[in-house]
Amino acid sequence: MSSNVKPSWTATRLPFIATWQAHFSAAVMAREAPYLGALPTLITASLVFMALSGLVLSVHYDPAQGFASLQFIDRDVANGWLIHAFHETGTTMIFGAVYLSLFRLMLTRAYKAPGDFVWVLGVAQFALLLLVGYLGYALTDGAVSHWSVVGAADATARLTGVPGALGTWFFGGLFGPGTLARLAVFHVALALAIFGIVALHYAGRRAIAPIAHRSAAVGFHPYYTAQYFVAFVVFALIFALFVFFAPHFGENPLNAAPANSLIVPATIRAPWYLLPVSGFLLPGVWGGIIIVIARLGVLFALPWLDRSGPGGRRGGVYRSLVFVLAIDVIALTVITTAGPSPLGGILAAILTAWYFFHFLVLTPLVTAMEAA
Repeated sequence: MSSNVKPSWTATRLPFIATWQAHFSAAVMAREAPYLGALPTLITASLVFMALSGLVLSVHYDPAQGFASLQFIDRDVANGWLIHAFHETGTTMIFGAVYLSLFRLMLTRAYKAPGDFVWVLGVAQFALLLLVGYLGYALTDGAVSHWSVVGAADATARLTGVPGALGTWFFGGLFGPGTLARLAVFHVALALAIFGIVALHYAGRRAIAPIAHRSAAVGFHPYYTAQYFVAFVVFALIFALFVFFAPHFGENPLNAAPANSLIVPATIRAPWYLLPVSGFLLPGVWGGIIIVIARLGVLFALPWLDRSGPGGRRGGVYRSLVFVLAIDVIALTVITTAGPSPLGGILAAILTAWYFFHFLVLTPLVTAMEAA
């Protein structure tokens, strides 16, 4: 904050406010940054909104009667249906923004040094979001989510050694009355942990922000505040369309029925936002966990799989392969959403193989050739 600007009343009494004001008044950013640069801010704002709507839902949610308590919220709590729709749609919007942000960073090679640590933090945030999203899905206690949790809890409870101990600690042993209560605690705790990752991610992005020349740069306000406002309006419009016209977008219709411990649904399919990393699973519960860990593992390793050197060169072949990868992930999601079939299983296996082939073979080979 410049010396000729008098601090506000609150800034003189709360020093951190003065520091925050000085931070934004001194911020200088490149003029050419695109609108998609607002995605991290939109994701953070959505996380805050999800925390507030989740707080309202948690007041009325009873893990012992998960499905019935959600019906009570929708039908008997004042505007409960709207808060519930906000929370469900917020999940869709956050994951849509996160997938788009990861694709953009891969396309621009922003994961290369000095942005490698920021990329790792972003993937860690993505992994936590996946786990929190699954736990929220489990808490619906519908016909599909119930059997998903039953299978995972019972399978891990029968394991020995460290995996079995972790499973017992997480699920509390075989599925029982206290399982959803434990998952509700983890859902809240891990959601709060995401905010810690977000803070580190923001600090990392600020640390590696390019120092542009003053003649080719603009202050954060009003240039970026206006641009972020436009991005927020578009984001809010899409959000409203989903809330009022498709609040259950991408969910398994079978999960709209209450859980039945005697009937296993014909299709145990997760919501759409979990399918890009779990669309094709190996046999068994741990086979599914292994494939999910492997998918996230190659994302973590991407800065070192890319052989183009610090900063990275944006070759046309590599950019084309990133677009092909995006099509591959979308196709895998669509095929899995369509339900099980022999042809669908074969295609899912092929698309999953291409996913790993892209990262483990094509990325090192093509980036090394383009850097030569």
